[in-house]
Amino acid sequence: MGFVRVAAKLLSSRIVAAMLALVLGGCASEIVREGIPDANLADHAIVDDLPGIRFWGDEHPKDFIAELRQRLPNMPRIAQGATRVRGRPVVEILALSGGGGDGAFGAGVLTGWSERGDRPEFEVVTGVSAGAIIAPFAYLGTRYDGALREIWTKYQTSQIATAQILPGILGGASLADNAPLEDLIARYADKRLLREIAAEYRKGRMLFVLTTNLDAQRPVVWNLGEIAASKRPGSLELFRKVIMASAAIPGAFPPIEIPVAAGGKAYDELHVDGGTTREVFVQPVNVPFRAYDALYDAPPIRRLYIIKNGKIAPEQEVVQPKTLSIVSRSIATLIKNQNLGELYRIHRMAEDGGAEFNFVAVPPSFDVKSKQFFDPVYQSALFEEGRRMGRDGVPWAKRPPL
Repeated sequence: MGFVRVAAKLLSSRIVAAMLALVLGGCASEIVREGIPDANLADHAIVDDLPGIRFWGDEHPKDFIAELRQRLPNMPRIAQGATRVRGRPVVEILALSGGGGDGAFGAGVLTGWSERGDRPEFEVVTGVSAGAIIAPFAYLGTRYDGALREIWTKYQTSQIATAQILPGILGGASLADNAPLEDLIARYADKRLLREIAAEYRKGRMLFVLTTNLDAQRPVVWNLGEIAASKRPGSLELFRKVIMASAAIPGAFPPIEIPVAAGGKAYDELHVDGGTTREVFVQPVNVPFRAYDALYDAPPIRRLYIIKNGKIAPEQEVVQPKTLSIVSRSIATLIKNQNLGELYRIHRMAEDGGAEFNFVAVPPSFDVKSKQFFDPVYQSALFEEGRRMGRDGVPWAKRPPL
C-alpha cells in the first residue's frame, strides 16, 4: 500500500512530539461531522442523486443483473467494440494495485507494452490507491503514456505532500497535507479527460476505482465512467475526489469527505485509501464471473491482467530493534501476505469462471532503493524496468506465487 513507509518517514525522530501529544491531546481543533450513524441507512446513501455510481465492494447481491439495471437504467451495452472469437466477445480486464511510489512500475509496463504494439484496449480497468491514479490514463489508451511517464518520474515528495507532524499528532486528521497531490490530480484530470472517459464509457467500456468507507469499514467501488457521463455540474470535482480518496493513505494523508444523502437528510462519509480493505480487484461486487454473462450478447472470453505495483516475494532485510522499524516492518509483512491471499482469491474465481489469469509484479532482481516516498531517481529506474518488461513481452505468471 505504501502508507507504512510514508508514516514511518513522517514520524522519524518525532517521539518527543508524540509524548507531547499525550499531554496536549485535546489542543487540536476537531472537524465537525454529520456522519451516518446506522449501517442500514448507510446502505441507502446516494451521492449527487446518482444511485449507479458506486457499489459496496464486499456485497453479495442475490440478483446482481436486476439490481444493476435498476440502478443504471441507461447503462450502455457492454463491450460494444470488443474483439470477437467465434462470435464471443473477448473481455480483457486490467487491474492495477496500490503501491505508493511503486506505481511507476505499472506506468512503465503499460508504456512498454504500447511500444511493443500489442497492448489491448481493455474493456474493464480497475485501480486501487496508486493504481487509481494510473487507471484513467490506462483506460484511455496509449495516447496518455506520456502523462503516465511524467506523473510517475517527475515529482518528488514535496510536490505530493507537505508534512504537518505536530498538528497531526495533536488530534489532526493526518501527518501530512496532500494539497500538492490535489493540485497535481487537478492538473491532469481536467474537463477534456472527463469528456474522453465519458465517450469511452458510452461504448460499453468500464472504469472502476476502489476507496474505503472509514465509517462503514467497507470497500466502495466507484463507476468513474458513469460519473464522467453524468454531465452534473460537480462531476469533475467528484471524479477528482474519488481518486484522491483511493490514494489517501490513512494517517499520512487526510481522509476525503464526500457529501451524501440518506433518508431525506444530508450526511457526509470519510473515505481513505482503497488498499485499506482491498489491494487489487477485478470486478465491482462479489459474484462469480458468470453472473455477468447476461450483460453480453454471448458468453464472453475473459482475460485478466493484474499488475502489482511492488514486490510480491518476501524480501530479506535486517530490521533495527526500534519501535518504528519493528512496527513498519510487521505491518508491511501483514499487507504483503494479505495481498497474496487476495491474488489467490482472484485466481480461484478465474479458474471457476473459465477466465485466463495473468499476473506480474516488480521482479526480485530490481534492487534500486528509494530515498523518499516519491523519489524521481528511484521511480525513473522502476519505470524503465517496467517499460523494458512491457516492451520485451510481459512475463505473465499464470498463477500467484507459492
